[in-house]
Amino acid sequence: MLLITTNEQLTTLLPNIAVSVEGETPLIEKLTPFLDAAEQWVGDTFLSSAMFADIITRDVADPLRNTTTQVIVYEAFRCALPHLDVILTPNGFGIVSNTNIAPASKERISRLLDSLLENRDAAIAQLLSHLCKLPQWLSTEQAEFFRATMFPNTSLANRFQRIAEGRWEQYNTLRLALLPIEEYIATQYISEPLIASLRAQVQSCQFSTEKHKHICRVLQAVEVECLKDTTSTTLSSQAHRTLTHLVELIRSNPEDFPEWHESTTAQIYAPPIFENKKESKGYWF
Repeated sequence: MLLITTNEQLTTLLPNIAVSVEGETPLIEKLTPFLDAAEQWVGDTFLSSAMFADIITRDVADPLRNTTTQVIVYEAFRCALPHLDVILTPNGFGIVSNTNIAPASKERISRLLDSLLENRDAAIAQLLSHLCKLPQWLSTEQAEFFRATMFPNTSLANRFQRIAEGRWEQYNTLRLALLPIEEYIATQYISEPLIASLRAQVQSCQFSTEKHKHICRVLQAVEVECLKDTTSTTLSSQAHRTLTHLVELIRSNPEDFPEWHESTTAQIYAPPIFENKKESKGYWF
């Protein structure tokens, strides 16, 4: 473990967990393998090895380090909970080794797991909001993973009814479903070069112009509607009209959207002009 090194640090992040009684194994020792696994997961999924090494050097009160630690602790305790003896005390839940003490009820444990899941997902959202402001992170493979769609953070899941598995798991499911939708929108309307630029602008929250910001918001709204319409495998007529309006905006502002005008998608909206020649079949006087 590199970020969580003391039992006090651990229990501070778990305010509803009562400290083990004297003589029992400290909670941090019981959670060590889960904390190690959670640190590895967070490093691989969100940070990159270089970013994780940087965070370790930061002060304990640093917002980025603190948020990273929260994600690790909530995920570790959530995974460890089924393997621990948990009781309910007047001060909260307690982790004990004495099997003679009646465990907390299944319903209370379920609520505790839900709370840990919600806290983890909230910490993940906050972590991503910190990371997107760091240029060194934006060049990592992890940032590229989130930049694959117009929704580079878990806010996408907030637009749908929450599933029991959690917002992070829900985001990953929605992201996979969104990839082919966005690919179609890119090739038929927005173009691959322009949509890649828009994704980067959304992720960094730095928009080239107000027109770019407007297009990003409209695209996000269209994509959410496509994801919610599970009965169709094609764009609705309303989505097509909306995207066509965006194309007209892009076409009429070539100085703002050079990527689109230089793309193969632009050729869809600018077919070759027929030149009337005598040798052509169907020549008209």
